[in-house]
Amino acid sequence: MVQEKTTYCRICEVTCGLVATVEDGRVTKLRPDPDHVVSRGYSCPKGLALHEVTHDPDRILHPMKRTAGGWERITWEQAIGEIAGKLNAIRAAHGPDAIGLYTGNPSGYAYAHRIYSANWIKALGSRNSYGAGSQDNLADFLAARFLYGASFRQPVPDVDRAQYLLIVGTNPLVSQGTLVHLIDAKARLKAVAERGGKVVVIDPRRTETAKIAQEHHFIRPGSDTFLLLAMIRTILDEGLEARELLAAQADDVDWLRTLVAVFTPERAAEATGIDAATIRRLAREFAASPAACAFGRAVCGPFGTIQAWALDVLNIVTGNLDRPGGAVFSDGLVDLARVVEQLGLDGYGEHRSRLRDLPGVLGELPAGVLADEIATPGAGQIRALVVTAGNPVASIANGAALASAMAQLECTVVIDIYMSETAALADYFLPAATSLEREDFPVFHVNLLTEPYSQWTDAVIPKLGESKEEWEIFTLLGDAMGLTYLANPAAHWLRRGLQLFGRDFSPRWIIDGMIRTGPMGDRYLPWSSGWSVARLKEHPHGVRLGELRTGILREKLMTPDKRIHLKNEHIAREAERILAEGTSTTSDFPLQLIGRRDMRSNNSWLRNVPKLMRGDRDRRLRIHPDDADRLGIADGQVVRVRSRVGAVDAEVRVSDELMPGVVSLPHGWSDGIETHRRVVAELGRGPNCNDLIDQRAIEPLAGMAWLNGFPVAVEKIPAVGRAANA
Repeated sequence: MVQEKTTYCRICEVTCGLVATVEDGRVTKLRPDPDHVVSRGYSCPKGLALHEVTHDPDRILHPMKRTAGGWERITWEQAIGEIAGKLNAIRAAHGPDAIGLYTGNPSGYAYAHRIYSANWIKALGSRNSYGAGSQDNLADFLAARFLYGASFRQPVPDVDRAQYLLIVGTNPLVSQGTLVHLIDAKARLKAVAERGGKVVVIDPRRTETAKIAQEHHFIRPGSDTFLLLAMIRTILDEGLEARELLAAQADDVDWLRTLVAVFTPERAAEATGIDAATIRRLAREFAASPAACAFGRAVCGPFGTIQAWALDVLNIVTGNLDRPGGAVFSDGLVDLARVVEQLGLDGYGEHRSRLRDLPGVLGELPAGVLADEIATPGAGQIRALVVTAGNPVASIANGAALASAMAQLECTVVIDIYMSETAALADYFLPAATSLEREDFPVFHVNLLTEPYSQWTDAVIPKLGESKEEWEIFTLLGDAMGLTYLANPAAHWLRRGLQLFGRDFSPRWIIDGMIRTGPMGDRYLPWSSGWSVARLKEHPHGVRLGELRTGILREKLMTPDKRIHLKNEHIAREAERILAEGTSTTSDFPLQLIGRRDMRSNNSWLRNVPKLMRGDRDRRLRIHPDDADRLGIADGQVVRVRSRVGAVDAEVRVSDELMPGVVSLPHGWSDGIETHRRVVAELGRGPNCNDLIDQRAIEPLAGMAWLNGFPVAVEKIPAVGRAANA
């Protein structure tokens, strides 16, 4: 029997519509959905290969336990019973903080996963919750909290009406947008120029996006704050700010003038490598445009929060916040910012790390302290770790330090689909379902849409083998541990009450409640034309929710007085710090390392898909010709890249797409721990730029890892004994 079922991709924020061909319970093909209300037949290669992940013969479909004789298959009953017993014993002996949780990036694309894993660690009472956010975007969330009163109140670029786009440190032609739902970025960015507008890209590399822009400027990694604050200074000094609008929306403009006074274009030119005249011109052009927007992702460095803050402030001072073609707030069936606020989850600093006293953002502590929290004795030392949908040994800074620390753990549990580098070090492996085996709703991205729409998907096929959804696993584990509530006692008793009437407290009850009580919901009124899960399911290709609205700033602001408060002592201290520290290279480590993305890869978990590994998967170190000549390095040569914490060997690709002084390696590869359970991945090993990053180099506000601009050295190595990872 052959069926076609609509669904959507759950790899990134774009969530492109897909059509799955199902033959006898197996997905044999995925193709873009031509009738999808937003993606309209567009998809990147990764989404079209998801069925190869689901049906990968190397995928593990049953619980496993590591023994002295190797990995052994066990039952779910044995796995949950043993894990619950060990975790409870550790908690009883050492307190709840002795148990940690690491949540990987894919959890943000499964509505039930994040809800239940967060509830589990909250019910446990442990502060030790970690995740991919400190490698990815927590600084963006914190900047939004500082300016708009809520972490999930993030403006998005109104690209389809913009006349001037300033894109800083992001490459949407490959990433499709980070914290932005930007389907078919190439066509939409080209359309800006076609209607007489301009796209300017600021990046240390001439990226795929930069190549189609009207203007590109190289910038030294980590110096974006100098550029942005110098542009703001120029605008304020020359009276180019939107005075009336700024006065109506924001306070503390005089404080801002004082903050930026020292960031002259000349000082910024010295830091960034962009000349002062160009900085002034960009500022004037941006301020003069009737519809300008600055956006980007310059947060994965030593000054991430102030850089995210400065991007938003540039839009604010020029009157481009909440106006057509500027930075606008998107609508969705769920107002996630208000839901998170109502649940008391939009915290900052309520939990702090035992070591270094670093603040948590949205309940997540910096992953850079995880290895030390495991290895350092004392009250609150982590003695057990649960990892869900993540591979931190390969994906966080200096994963080797974490791998070494994990040897001290008394119990490690990994919930995943593959035997990853992290899972290979665990005591228990619990098999998770893939996106094609579960229902879903993109709740965590409902307010990041440049084209507001919504979609529900049922599972395309039943779960294979003994795999379970993560929410089921955390529920089983919580029940076995005797945890008495999920998010709070009310949720616990609601679940028990529903079970008395033969109904389970499933995730669909939760998400249906969010939609029905949301801005466009039916409020549980039978006569209402509002939305619910049942009504959403009637639109398999998604449903448009109108156009981006403007003039709604007071409706969206979540500050107590509905105004933007520019003054922030955290930001003031960061401005002082960046002036004191500047960019960090030394004679020992004179080059700056940046990562890069690939259209066919996503972090570490798609390396076992043959379709995505075909052809030239470029794992080479890219270096500017001037630097290659100075070092006596030729194209194709194998070199050693060193930092203060590690070294990797890589083949060189000499390219003028990098600015002098900058080198680039991709992330997500591995040349360390062998798992012997992913055939394609083992054949496609490569150097991982994260292995060169000092995990203790942590941005102090949001806990961001210093993944871009980290100081390194490149040197020639003898032909004998080269690492075979290029």
